[in-house]
Amino acid sequence: MKKLFTIMIALVLIVSGVAAVSAYEAHLINVKAHVENALEVDTTEIDFGTVFPEEWLSQHRTVQLSESAVTELASDLASVDIKLFAEWKPIPQTSPVAYYNWMGYFTYVGWNVNNAASEMELIGEPPAGAPGTAAVEIAGPYTLTTDDVNTLYVSIDVPVFEGYYNNLTDPEPKPSGFDDPTYIITKAAWGDKFDPDGMDFGLDLKVQVTNIVRGIVS
Repeated sequence: MKKLFTIMIALVLIVSGVAAVSAYEAHLINVKAHVENALEVDTTEIDFGTVFPEEWLSQHRTVQLSESAVTELASDLASVDIKLFAEWKPIPQTSPVAYYNWMGYFTYVGWNVNNAASEMELIGEPPAGAPGTAAVEIAGPYTLTTDDVNTLYVSIDVPVFEGYYNNLTDPEPKPSGFDDPTYIITKAAWGDKFDPDGMDFGLDLKVQVTNIVRGIVS
């Protein structure tokens, strides 16, 4: 009898345990999201081709909110903030990866909103560290709204080679609008890479979303 009583107690405990984890109610919350980019950026390659010292050349690309950001989220999206960065440009099909000579020494960017005057900013020195490991912040933040037409201007003041440039006979201002070259390629700075017969330069520009503001007051 005692043994039977013990078995009955064990069964009661087992049944109670099952009830403890299965007798409560449950409610289902359906969670989902549709992910799209907030920006539409004209990423067509900017290739200035063969250029010559002291030329000032410029191209532009459009940057705007995506169609979804403008239409589907129009009642809730206030603005999108972006910044511009420059990165080392890898040379395709090189192993290990090699990089173009840094083009930021003579490359300018300008941000134009609704045809307003664009103030050009020199990219300047490359990011710290080994090529390919970091980016340099060059401009921003800029705020994009649904009604703005935004244009990114990219311009170069083609550098001169040391030994092939005479500042005493240089016109002032230059075609670039400056009195002096933005950058002079010197043997001391470039060493074995210095080649007045031609050098290849490049960089990658990145348009980075840094903040999305919601909550338009109707």
